[in-house]
Order: sequence, then structure tokens, then C-alpha cells
Amino acid sequence: MKTLGSTLLVTTAVTLCAAIVGCGTSSPDITGRVISGPSAVVMAADPKDPRMSQDGIAGTNIVVRKYAGEGSTGPIVASGVATEKGEFRVPLSDVDAQKFELVLTATTPDKRVSRGRFFMHTGKPILVIVRDTQ
Repeated sequence: MKTLGSTLLVTTAVTLCAAIVGCGTSSPDITGRVISGPSAVVMAADPKDPRMSQDGIAGTNIVVRKYAGEGSTGPIVASGVATEKGEFRVPLSDVDAQKFELVLTATTPDKRVSRGRFFMHTGKPILVIVRDTQ
């Protein structure tokens, strides 16, 4: 036999469970490193790639957009700034964006730019190489 107390207890438990599960569905992060190199490249890289531990470019501005076609600009879905080591971790503001091709633009403090397309489904960090000034 149901009582008001048992119904209230079950309702509270279900609500609490839904809240906990809902809190666990956060947006994935795009992670990577910005380094200098002979050419401008944006690519998914193996975490063990030696370039992923190379000295990076601090303060690089990272902007990620959904790819909208050549000559078009898609909406920004993530942005942030690289750390002192050139590492970045930017959360996606649109969870569905991970299903699409994305465009990352990295702009260094001295205004060098590297831009390239990638897919998140590889699960690999993104290596951004910005062309050397030399």
C-alpha cells in the first residue's frame, strides 16, 4: 500500500538521480599544444608524438568554429588562450559540434596565424604548428 511518505521518497530519489546524471553530461574539451615550426599546420596528433612535449607558444588565442564551407564563417563553438607551455583546453559550448568538421584558428601574440580543419571523433589532442618567423 502506497503512502504519501513513500511516494514523496520515490519522487525525491528519482529527481535527485536525474539531477546527478544531468550534471555528468558536460561538453567535451578540445585539447592540444601550439608550437613553432617550418609551416602552418593544424592536425590531430598521437599524444606520444614528441612535438606534443616541445616548448610551446604561450598566450596564443584559440578559436574553434563549425566548418561552414570554403569562404564561409561558422559559429564559434570554443575559444581560449594557450598556457605558458603552449597547451590549451577549450570546452565546446555546443555539444553537437563534435559531430561536425571543425576549424581551429590560432593567433600568436606576435600575430602569426595557423588555421586548419579537424574532426574531434579521433579523440586525439590537436597539434597546432605556427610558421617560424625566421
